[in-house]
Amino acid sequence: MSKFGVNIVTSANASRPVAVDSSTLIALVGTVILTGLSAELQASSIGNEGLLYFGSAAEANEVFKDTKGSLRASLDSVNDQGVNAPVVVSMVGITDAESKKEAEKFYDNTAIKSKIVTAVTNLKKVSSLFASKPAVIVASRFSHDGAVLAELIAVATALNALAVVDLNAKDEAEALLKVKAISSKNVLVTDPYVKVWDTATDKDITEPMSSRVAGTIARTDGEREYGFSDSASNRVIFGITGTARAVAYIAGEDCEADRLRSAGIATVINYKGFRLWGFESTDIDPIWQQLERVRTFAKIGETVQDATFWAIDIRADVLNHVRASVEGFANGLKGANVLIGYDVFWHPEKNTKENITAGKFYLVAEMQNMPTVRRLEIECVYVDKFSPVLMKIIGGNNG
Repeated sequence: MSKFGVNIVTSANASRPVAVDSSTLIALVGTVILTGLSAELQASSIGNEGLLYFGSAAEANEVFKDTKGSLRASLDSVNDQGVNAPVVVSMVGITDAESKKEAEKFYDNTAIKSKIVTAVTNLKKVSSLFASKPAVIVASRFSHDGAVLAELIAVATALNALAVVDLNAKDEAEALLKVKAISSKNVLVTDPYVKVWDTATDKDITEPMSSRVAGTIARTDGEREYGFSDSASNRVIFGITGTARAVAYIAGEDCEADRLRSAGIATVINYKGFRLWGFESTDIDPIWQQLERVRTFAKIGETVQDATFWAIDIRADVLNHVRASVEGFANGLKGANVLIGYDVFWHPEKNTKENITAGKFYLVAEMQNMPTVRRLEIECVYVDKFSPVLMKIIGGNNG
């Protein structure tokens, strides 16, 4: 500032608006046969650790439409859901010789398995490369393998994302047994594989449904501003013509579909269209078994963290604006029926004199999200108290 004259100082003494990032970035890990791959894509498989970002699945589909491998099939599945969500792919290049093996058997090859696991791990680098973080992660045709599954859960947990995985079980008993080994609030387990029409062979083929489920989640997220707080269950999955094995669903009765869902397995039911049935995690804590709650609190946490980062290393008198910003954000969520209620306050015990001296402050935001209807019981009771109405209709004498 100058020593003489008038100096103008600009400052802000107000709460800051908090905006939610409503885009759902889908991360797809898959194989691409290197033969016939364009020089540009081959170079990309080396640069950026094989990671490529696209504004939509349709855009990525156009780039990979002439390639072979699980990645192209995953892109087709997401694109079928009619979603305009951004996509990041993590490519694993394979040779013609390696492609001769059935895709589900690739994990038997330790070299291929290591590449897939590494491709999953590389998703941690997406935010630094593309300034965006994956919200849903899929490794179609490989996620049922133990090593790949473990890495998917680890990465999803680190990114606070959702890994959608396939069990690839031969029957209900095997599915219920396999899911017992999975426990995480950051995973959605799906089973069985689904049937889709293959235009290349003019017949039904079976494929994992994880990519289609990922697209369905992104479509649900995009249906309204706070779509991340909604369950993707009971939504039609486009492009499905059937399931690899029949999954019985009888409304209001005990059946395989409900038993799978009770165990934390999302399946497909044929009820006015092929629908996703289940949106529960396998977490041991019942509070975090409802994935719409998990994702709502994850999104709230990330949004508040980003919106208040400006206050770090600033004088502590700005913290009243931080609290006001959080309260305003929570009030907006309540107005949108994302939350039933909230309370924001400074922690009465953690904000000690010592912590304040050290520049450590603790703000608590208590919130309850709007629950999702999972069971509705309607009791139909026969009574005879309306008999006089009938007598009036038929002109009888009721008394």
